[in-house]
Amino acid sequence: MKPLGAALVVCALLLAGCGSDTSTADRRQALEDYVAAVQPTRLGINELLDQADPILEGYKDGDLTAAEAERRMGRLERGAADYAVKIAEVKPVPEEIRAAQDSYAHTFVLQDTYLSALVASLKSREFDELPHFQNEQRAAIVAWRTRLEVLADRWGATLPANLQIAGRGEISPAPTGD
Repeated sequence: MKPLGAALVVCALLLAGCGSDTSTADRRQALEDYVAAVQPTRLGINELLDQADPILEGYKDGDLTAAEAERRMGRLERGAADYAVKIAEVKPVPEEIRAAQDSYAHTFVLQDTYLSALVASLKSREFDELPHFQNEQRAAIVAWRTRLEVLADRWGATLPANLQIAGRGEISPAPTGD
């Protein structure tokens, strides 16, 4: 091999090596940026759903009329619909998390659907026909969280500590406030 050819091969190898470090750093940053963009919506819907149980308990105990419970739960349902739009609008989404993000965003649509059905059934107290999405939602949320953790480990990204609770606990409010 001629000296010029050898020098070009060495330069190409060095550039390839440098590029992989940059690529990992870029991916790490993209993942951290994505999580930072998701966090306000993820935490916001959790806070919104925490408001449901007191409303439903107040209705069950007779402290709230059906109309008042419907009004308050309707406000929560509209908030869930807003969060469904916000989570779907998160950009950019790293390609390696896109499928999990799409499934995660769909859990917000399911939550809105459930709350809408719950509001419609409050007056009659006929809760037997409510959709049962919790298992599907939990599976999607856990898969999303797991994918984030795998990518964070691979790229050395830092994830918020509170991400560990995603998919654990109650997913949708119980119609009887329990």
